[in-house]
Amino acid sequence: MMKSHQEIVRIYFKYLTQTNFDKAKDFMERQRSVLLSSVWPKPLFNILCDFAVAEKNYSDTNFEPEKNKLVARKEDENYLDFVYKTLFQDLGLLQEEVEDNYILEFITSLSKFISIRIKLLEFYDKLYEVGSSYSNIDFKELAETIEQIQSEVVIPSAIDGAMQILEYELDSMKHLFYCHWHLENWLYIESVLSLKRGSDAIIMWEKCYENKESWKFGSLFMSKNPLPRLVLWFKKFKLMTVSKFTLYFYKVLLEFTTYHDMRYFCNNYNLNLFTKMQLLHKKSEAQSVMLVFDTSELTNYKGPGYWSPSRDIVDPDIKYQIMLSFPKVPIKLDVLEKLISENNEDEFSMNKSSIIYIGKAAYLIMRVDTRITFIIFYNSKPKNEEKEKSNTFEFISQLRCHRLFPLINSSNYLVH
Repeated sequence: MMKSHQEIVRIYFKYLTQTNFDKAKDFMERQRSVLLSSVWPKPLFNILCDFAVAEKNYSDTNFEPEKNKLVARKEDENYLDFVYKTLFQDLGLLQEEVEDNYILEFITSLSKFISIRIKLLEFYDKLYEVGSSYSNIDFKELAETIEQIQSEVVIPSAIDGAMQILEYELDSMKHLFYCHWHLENWLYIESVLSLKRGSDAIIMWEKCYENKESWKFGSLFMSKNPLPRLVLWFKKFKLMTVSKFTLYFYKVLLEFTTYHDMRYFCNNYNLNLFTKMQLLHKKSEAQSVMLVFDTSELTNYKGPGYWSPSRDIVDPDIKYQIMLSFPKVPIKLDVLEKLISENNEDEFSMNKSSIIYIGKAAYLIMRVDTRITFIIFYNSKPKNEEKEKSNTFEFISQLRCHRLFPLINSSNYLVH
């Protein structure tokens, strides 16, 4: 029995949204042999078969070569960006030949979807390059870029299911980026809300794949996680964000629990940035390691966490606030100001680590971002300065997501 246009589109996108890409392609190839009315354009079958293959590659993040092949990729006409752009052009040409209203609506919706995919590919390339360059990451700018892309998503449309999944992908990114921006400004409530919204979007995104038939029983015996690798990367990004949040607001969170429970929670959920900070302290044989927040030029600053409007603002003369110190040791505020101000004078200081000596004490200092600085306090000269700087740079790179973002486009990346 011949299927209607709506039924063909529904079945095809049902397969796609459940990541049954091969079934979607096979389904369209079978429909090619069915005698449809003349209003169904024959080239559309080829376009949809190619689109299924492209979506399969996209979900597995296979659109980026290994790091040393970035230049070769730009010269390769088979990479995914080229495929999507070709599909977009073909749909544009086909649109001029179609008269059926439903088919025209479908082609218009699919063209819009593909145009957003193309912009996301460009964005992921940017994310890869920013992470690989170790430059300062402007999370607010990243979030605003995603918002601009998201404004083009049209729901309802002829392909609602696919558009909804796309919306979850964009929502996940937008809110997690905003969370990192709020973390840079040590804003507790704003960070919590953004983290919750980003986490909710990822949960909804995961649920889209729960009905995949092959997972109902067979997945119990699969060692490989059946979720698309792109979704797995986002789960890893969320976990890293939670870990960073836990580190930045460790003192605030500790007010609601015990140190033992906090440690158990962090270890149980692999929120290991605080543990890594402790290990860095142990390896360095330092007196203390600490994160310091610069409150300069902030109006009505009352400290981290949520405060009543009646709470007094922080003394504006106290320019630097110790976010976390392990172990907690006394340090003079004028020393902090001297250390940070001298280090920040250099316009290239974002990736620069310095060791400053004040009397017999030594301080290794490196900026995490524009307002947060990481300091290691030694009673005497460190045994191996270069090793200390290297270990510090590695820790800071994790805080900045420089270790995570280059993985988004790696064709060899797989979350275990």
